[in-house]
Amino acid sequence: MPIIKNGGQSETITTPLREAAARASQRPEFFRLPKSGGDPFFGFTRSFYYRGEELGYWRLIRIRETGKQRGVTLVPYDQVAAFVRKQLEHAK
Repeated sequence: MPIIKNGGQSETITTPLREAAARASQRPEFFRLPKSGGDPFFGFTRSFYYRGEELGYWRLIRIRETGKQRGVTLVPYDQVAAFVRKQLEHAK
């Protein structure tokens, strides 16, 4: 916790619980596969997500209307975050 010296007095500043909860709730459950470049959360590309699915790191969600050839592909945020955490543990 940061300590601020204010005229000889020390004051500890903490983040209110509701601010921390708000930050955690801003994380999406799923997000769209990026069309180009990297995604806004991890910076990974479309090809990285497709390859990760092939290797079993996560499972992409595909939504398509009946009879249509094209649809939307969603990425599960928590599965990708778990993959990143696992990579950090292996790097230690």
